[in-house]
Amino acid sequence: MPEEAAGTTREPARDVAVIGASSGGVESLQGLMRSLPADHRGAVCVVLHLSAETKSMLPSILRRAGPLPAVAAEDGMPLEFGRIHVAPNDCHLLVEGPSLRVVHGPKENRHRPAIDPLFRSAAWSFGPRVVGVVLSGNLDDGTAGLWAVKSCGGTTVVQEPNEALHPEMPTNALMHNRIDHRLPLQQIGALLARLAREPINGAVVPTADPQVRSEVDFAELGGDPEEMFRLGALSPYTCPSCRGALWEIEQGGHLRYRCHVGHAYSQGTLSLEQDVAIETSLYTALRAVDEKAMSLRRLAARWPDPASSVRREYEARAGELEQTAEQLRQLLAGNVSRVGSGPTA
Repeated sequence: MPEEAAGTTREPARDVAVIGASSGGVESLQGLMRSLPADHRGAVCVVLHLSAETKSMLPSILRRAGPLPAVAAEDGMPLEFGRIHVAPNDCHLLVEGPSLRVVHGPKENRHRPAIDPLFRSAAWSFGPRVVGVVLSGNLDDGTAGLWAVKSCGGTTVVQEPNEALHPEMPTNALMHNRIDHRLPLQQIGALLARLAREPINGAVVPTADPQVRSEVDFAELGGDPEEMFRLGALSPYTCPSCRGALWEIEQGGHLRYRCHVGHAYSQGTLSLEQDVAIETSLYTALRAVDEKAMSLRRLAARWPDPASSVRREYEARAGELEQTAEQLRQLLAGNVSRVGSGPTA
């Protein structure tokens, strides 16, 4: 099918699909793309969690998986029907009207690219035309994004958690949102194809929450710090990334946190980042205590009078610090073990 820009005038349908995945997501995305028809009338945008150091091979993987062309998104690229647009590594993918934005904005839920910024931006730009899809993954990226899709009149879809390689993301989305379709992977492609062909027919669309637009601005590094007081309430926590204040945002019973420069966390990802901060602080303390103990041992060894009370005092203080260092090592051993065994996205 010839590619057609999303801004082209035609009868509106639910023809802008935004899809998010994490752990186990490559397999899920391959299965979904395999089930889309060659004449699919919708535009597709995909975010898969990637490390900043890894060049994404996902466009070529998805091109081989199904009949639709897949490309790495570029800033300013038109959003086109019949094409899969894939977020590159270390950048958020956003939808801005008929065009795409690729921006190096603040991390959200410990990731860049993240799923929620894509979902929010598409929801704000296309409202009821958007279909948000959450596939396999750990933690809960995509949950807040589906809330934005629904609040702007769009359609929400999750992969059946029981068949996902990592069910946490679909499960969290189901817990905190009104989900329109909970489907096995093989049925999601057919649903997207059908929705892209069915006119919306003037469906009543709720007034889009301006909060959605505000959070898109933060992803683009253009957020107004004063807007934080309208988005949520100041919390007692600090941002693990920049040490600024965090505001608590509640949407449908789902708590999230954002700082005024744009870093954002769900409750789960904030807890993981706090674990990292604790570990870093413990290692810093251990290094300082070890250095002080070694310094005192050296002073004692070089003291002229071996029987001096000063030398004994240095040795006593060094011994106390060495006991403290051992306690810190025990804390670190427990903390590292606990963090390492937890879920990762």
